[in-house]
Amino acid sequence: MRSLLLPSFVFFSIVLHFEMKAQTLSHTASGEQWAGTITAEDLSRHLYVIASDSMQGRETGKEGQRMAADYLASQFQSLGLEPIKGSYFQDVPLKTSKLIGGVLKLGEQNLVFKNDFVPYPGIEVSDLAGEAVFVGYGIQDGEWDDYAGLEVRGKAVVMMSGEPGSEEKGYLLTGSSEKSRWSRNPSAKRNLADSLGAIAVVVVSPEFNTTRSRLVPWLSRERMRLDVEREGEGTDLATLIVPEDVLLAATGWKSMSAVKKKWPKRKLKGTDLGAMSLSLVRQDEKITATNVWGVLPGSDSLLREEIVVLTSHYDHVGVDEEGLIYNGADDDGSGTVSLLENAEAWMAAAKAGFGPRRTVMFMAFVGEEKGLLGSEWYADNPAYAIEQHVCDLNMDMVGRFDEAHKDDDRYVYLIGSDKLSSELHEISEAVNAEHVGISLDYTFNAPDDPNRFYYRSDHYNFAKNNIPVIFYFSGVHEDYHGPGDTPDKIRYPKMAEIGRLVFLTSWEIANRDDKLKVDRVNDFPSDR
Repeated sequence: MRSLLLPSFVFFSIVLHFEMKAQTLSHTASGEQWAGTITAEDLSRHLYVIASDSMQGRETGKEGQRMAADYLASQFQSLGLEPIKGSYFQDVPLKTSKLIGGVLKLGEQNLVFKNDFVPYPGIEVSDLAGEAVFVGYGIQDGEWDDYAGLEVRGKAVVMMSGEPGSEEKGYLLTGSSEKSRWSRNPSAKRNLADSLGAIAVVVVSPEFNTTRSRLVPWLSRERMRLDVEREGEGTDLATLIVPEDVLLAATGWKSMSAVKKKWPKRKLKGTDLGAMSLSLVRQDEKITATNVWGVLPGSDSLLREEIVVLTSHYDHVGVDEEGLIYNGADDDGSGTVSLLENAEAWMAAAKAGFGPRRTVMFMAFVGEEKGLLGSEWYADNPAYAIEQHVCDLNMDMVGRFDEAHKDDDRYVYLIGSDKLSSELHEISEAVNAEHVGISLDYTFNAPDDPNRFYYRSDHYNFAKNNIPVIFYFSGVHEDYHGPGDTPDKIRYPKMAEIGRLVFLTSWEIANRDDKLKVDRVNDFPSDR
């Protein structure tokens, strides 16, 4: 029998016809049918597992975190999401470090770690040595130059905190009661010292005792970071904080008031402070944690290379020294189970023949509580080229309500929706108005919001790469990072509404003809 072989152009035309028909169906469907599969009951069922005592607070690198990762991967697999690069896990290499002692020598003084000096959090060096030199306030600003005539390369610079002047009499650099950027930006002086070749910064603070009481609990904890060597934003220059009497003892100067009076006219003698050395004792360990990912490939051959990303973080803060488990039901068990429900809704649509035109990826990040580590690793090691990512819809703490909304919990804070793409913001508003109808609160989206939530969850590592984001958030409550953040306190109907809003927003973005336009410029400060 003669085989029926169609000419290639005929075959292509038939395939294109059916593909375009499928695209049209997917694009014209509203998505409401599958949004309705996101229910309070299913969210509760998942959360009572994720936030159970057996998960031990899901601390990054601990057994509870690994158990939670296995649960999420099993759910992705059972739903039918495809693994990425053959796995539902992306390994994230991490290094832990804990300071346990140390000595700072300045001239003839031996200063003991925690008692007489404290390092600025994040110090990486264990040992260093060199000459020390006093540099006033450590500022270069217009005509004011504390480094004038000084060679500081290869030396430790010793500087006063703050800047010349006072709120009562006015600050010299601003000519008003407002502080300059040298006080507002905690990294400005360090960055300058680093650029001039200093090996360390020693800050002389009149509020040393207050600073010490605030920092010591953090310094006693294990610190975690990505196990990778690279040049990053800002500086990791070793920075140490000491009380004022350390400087006076090293120089023989009578008082700090005299120092501040004489320094601007360079009438101080003995600004070379002699030898300085630092020796810190730390415990280091390398570990591997995992992001959990799965993907629903797009149905449109022209659009499937574009990736719509839905995210949450599944780690929390673990167990305290007294054995209390911090379940993290809201932070961020709520976002994690909402991610699962969104994945289920998308898979239900796909099985019914209404899969997304663009590819939709679901990611549960690890290490958010340790400094957005999992999402930082992904942004630097993405599954797809970073420019293929269309947007990130990130859910973090979407299950409770805050004091500002105690009388009506049908709301969500939206953060970042208008920062990079006006289209994303317009789509979000339109979807909510047509399908969900909850209150969209932009309080924390303000550029001058002191909480700086825009910089504090995993979407930030997408935004830094010019990828539009929306951060869905319901605010801080009395159980934030406390043992009372348990699943019985979650408002599941509220969480289901937010989950549907996320799904329907992703539905519109994944199925529209055009990729979201990035039409706004956002500046990202290095001192987030």
